Amino acid sequence: MLLIAATVAADTVLTLLHAPAALLLGPLVMAIGFGVAGATLRPPGPLRLTSSTLIGCLVATALGPALGPDLLGHLPTFLLIAVSTLAMSLGLGWLLARLGWFEGATAVWGLSPGGAASMIALAQEMGADARTVALMQYFRVLLVAAAAIGLAHVAAPGMHAGPGKAWLGPVHLSGLAATALLGLVGAGLSRVLKFPAGIFLIPGLSGAVLMRLGWLHPEVPPILGAMAYAVVGWTIGLSFTPATLAHSARALPRIIASTLILIALCGLSGLVIGLTCGVDPLTGYLSTSPGGVDSILIIAASTPVDLPFILSAQVVRVILVLIAGPWAAGQVARWTQAKEEP
Repeated sequence: MLLIAATVAADTVLTLLHAPAALLLGPLVMAIGFGVAGATLRPPGPLRLTSSTLIGCLVATALGPALGPDLLGHLPTFLLIAVSTLAMSLGLGWLLARLGWFEGATAVWGLSPGGAASMIALAQEMGADARTVALMQYFRVLLVAAAAIGLAHVAAPGMHAGPGKAWLGPVHLSGLAATALLGLVGAGLSRVLKFPAGIFLIPGLSGAVLMRLGWLHPEVPPILGAMAYAVVGWTIGLSFTPATLAHSARALPRIIASTLILIALCGLSGLVIGLTCGVDPLTGYLSTSPGGVDSILIIAASTPVDLPFILSAQVVRVILVLIAGPWAAGQVARWTQAKEEP
């Protein structure tokens, strides 16, 4: 109850200040405070699942009207973004391990732009420092979101902070039914296909296509959207525990520095993408952001950017990371360990 009350207060203040992505930033900041203070609560699995599907439906409602066939012409660019992001992450991890910033292959797994949980599990199997990898993964998600919010504030100061409608505005039962259907299909297919990111990507993509065809019109009441944003923020923020921070306290400056270097490299890549593809710099940056897809999509959906371009780039990156990421990170990690052996 204290976390909910603190989140509502933070959301209200940030919304009044017209802060970008206020409905994500508020719960994220409050949850970090609670996590560092020793709170052991975590959003339950069903609540995280429901929130992810709602975010997918929100993406669908924002993407559907703007969806067009011209995105296929950018497919080589999206592949280049995905490959370059993965290569920069693994290359930087290998370099930092060789420079002695981290022991063994910890840096490789910590900077890999895949799902945090899967990267931590694989790192543990490979004998890396799982706690440091966890902190690097969570800091990557946190700092990527913070950098995106900050850049959005500079690049689009007039953006709206949230869903942008009356909290309890009129909704149609058919729209709610369409949202529920998309959510159930997304959750079911993501489980069957063992595709965790599909929980929000499948409803987002399929819902957008169905909206474009006029076959489906999902609706997400703003109050539900705000709740979904809160759960995402809590999930990230509560990951910062005293035990994890204490274990990696001495390495914390290097963890933050390595994450900022990765963000800077991807930012430069985004600038090049923006210049070559004719999109604004914020769109270029959000399309190359290394991870935290759900938070990136929340920020993109509340900013005046090219959402179809960003979503397409992030989808291609997620697919590539899921297919080749664990294998590539494992190969680089083994190479790193082999180089360290006398």
